[in-house]
Amino acid sequence: MAGKGIPELLNYKQKGKDLNEFIKVPLSEKLAYCFGDPALTLMYTMTTTLLIYFYTNVVGISAGAVGMIMLLSRIFDGFSDVLMGTIIDRTHSKYGKARIWILRLAVPYALAAVLLFTMPPMGNMGKIIYAFVTYNIMNTVVYTAISQPFHALGSLMSRDRRERDVICNIRMVLSITASMIITAFTLPLINIVANITGNQQMAWILVTAGYAIISVGVLVNTYMVCTERVSAAKQEKEDIPFVEAFKATVTNRYFLIALGLMIFYTAYQIIIGTDLTYYCQYVLGNVDLVMPLSAAEKLATVAGIALLPKVLPRYGKRNLICAGCILGVAGQLLFLMNITSVSLGVVTCIMRGIGIAPFYGVQYSLPSDAIEYGQWKTGKRVEGLMFSSMSMGQKAGSGLTSAIMGGILSAAYFDGTKATAAEQSAEAIRVIKGFYLYVPIAIWVVMFVVAACYQLDKVYDKMMRELIRRESGEESVSVPGEIQSMPLPEASGNRINVAIGRLYGSSGRKIAEDVAKALDCKVYDRQIICLMAEKFGMEKADLESVRQYLDSYNYEDSELTFSPYGHSSAGAAADYTGVQMFEVQSRIIRELSERRPGVFLGRCANYVLRGEPHTYSFFVYADDAYREKEGQEYYKGQSLGELKKRDQIRNEYYEKFTGIRRDDPHYYDMVINVSKTGVAGAASLILDYIRNKEEEKGGNAS
Repeated sequence: MAGKGIPELLNYKQKGKDLNEFIKVPLSEKLAYCFGDPALTLMYTMTTTLLIYFYTNVVGISAGAVGMIMLLSRIFDGFSDVLMGTIIDRTHSKYGKARIWILRLAVPYALAAVLLFTMPPMGNMGKIIYAFVTYNIMNTVVYTAISQPFHALGSLMSRDRRERDVICNIRMVLSITASMIITAFTLPLINIVANITGNQQMAWILVTAGYAIISVGVLVNTYMVCTERVSAAKQEKEDIPFVEAFKATVTNRYFLIALGLMIFYTAYQIIIGTDLTYYCQYVLGNVDLVMPLSAAEKLATVAGIALLPKVLPRYGKRNLICAGCILGVAGQLLFLMNITSVSLGVVTCIMRGIGIAPFYGVQYSLPSDAIEYGQWKTGKRVEGLMFSSMSMGQKAGSGLTSAIMGGILSAAYFDGTKATAAEQSAEAIRVIKGFYLYVPIAIWVVMFVVAACYQLDKVYDKMMRELIRRESGEESVSVPGEIQSMPLPEASGNRINVAIGRLYGSSGRKIAEDVAKALDCKVYDRQIICLMAEKFGMEKADLESVRQYLDSYNYEDSELTFSPYGHSSAGAAADYTGVQMFEVQSRIIRELSERRPGVFLGRCANYVLRGEPHTYSFFVYADDAYREKEGQEYYKGQSLGELKKRDQIRNEYYEKFTGIRRDDPHYYDMVINVSKTGVAGAASLILDYIRNKEEEKGGNAS
């Protein structure tokens, strides 16, 4: 699989790929990556929750021995994680630093998984030794070697935070769906196969082999389709010495927060995933209840993750994770009212599922953000080691939790061969209840405290703009000429700035012109683009041509990467990414607002000028009938569908660079339905509002 011919043969889909770091990753590529997570989850779930059940209830190894196997293995696993992270950081293959390892390890990963459940007939000590050896082959060696590159690949596909968040959201939906399928349906499937073959262990082998074959195909497709853009753009970067990389990792506060959340989430996952089977069998009296209870929690998590793209920009990762922790605690407390009620148990599972969704949905974008933060603070970009350290924490949490659970169950005289609660010791039943009912509450509380320390949401966009400037070798965005030299409209007595956002077809420009006329100032829209065009050496180009070139998000659903060399009238200027372009536009808007206040139409001006004195923002919209008529008359026959498409493109642009929704009323002084007021009425409302506010301040609105 890792031969030179096969990687090249399977690399054909990489030809002609766009390597811009801030590209909007194609959906096909997102899905190719995100489906790779279920491929890993198939085996990971088998080796965490179900493997313990296999060892104790199928093979007959004691719970204490299983716990010791898990604990000792994690010691070796920790070293292998760090080693693999270092290997990734030092890999400079033409097939990528991460992708190539996914291809190399796909088949060994599948074989190791099957080997794990192929327990030969031997004595108790022989089974323990075999379990220890195969468990380490699978987890310490193969799973580490393939999962670390996979995790790192997500941060190498794009540096756009919102693109990575979307990728992580899709990935986690698919991951938890796979986990749900494995947890809920594997045991029934194995029982069916066992009835057919008459051999229970053979059933485990056959089902695992089926999962493994599927995983290989999916992971090979991940290699073929996904592209490493960040590494491709940094081919000249020198290897960072291990000691420096390690120091940069362990001193990164946001990495430590992400690591802490991962450790405690993993402990929660192991406790709930493992103890649920025991709880259903020995407390609820029916092991088949595992499926509906597990499905309720997992489906709720999927629904919660699906909502994240809409709520993340508004509330941020910190607030959503903290709110989820509170909901999780509430769910556990609710179940304590009747710990044997199945219906109440389902409600509790749904609350827990929604509660864990915010962290589950962003768990792998958190270290990606920490990587950017580390580069911002130290100048060192550490990817492989940081993701491997996250994995080490995850595995340490898994191993330690499994070992503690095994040790406590063993001390309570738990016997996996006993089928009913009556056969188990009273101590074992109390332990099973304690793990399922009370320990998760403590975990939720700790996660809340850790998440409350996360403050990166507030500074992330500023941080990325500074990083872009640094990487371009300049302290600020390099443009021909200075803002101070830009041509300005004639001064008037106006000191008011008005930012107007609008839906296309709601007469936003007409309203802006009426307001500007009343205030005796200019409307800034195409003027801003002209100023930007001049700075890029395009001042002699046709205005409309330049406007469409620089403001392409109004016309096409394309990635915002601006190259002056692509325009026939371009001067000698460098290429500009969307982030740099937004920064230039924002600087011009701020300068104009200070030196020649006026009415700003669109351009994210309400965001750029937020908090400035004598500045007011409004959003205008209209119903479909009004917009359709406006499209025919003002937009030269554009249909309502075309106007809505332009709005969607502008919405994506606005949210990408501001982190908030363009039509969110919380960020405007007033929202106006032009269908009800008309153009003159909307302008009058705006002017009356400004006049009243200025009079309250003791000022003058003209």
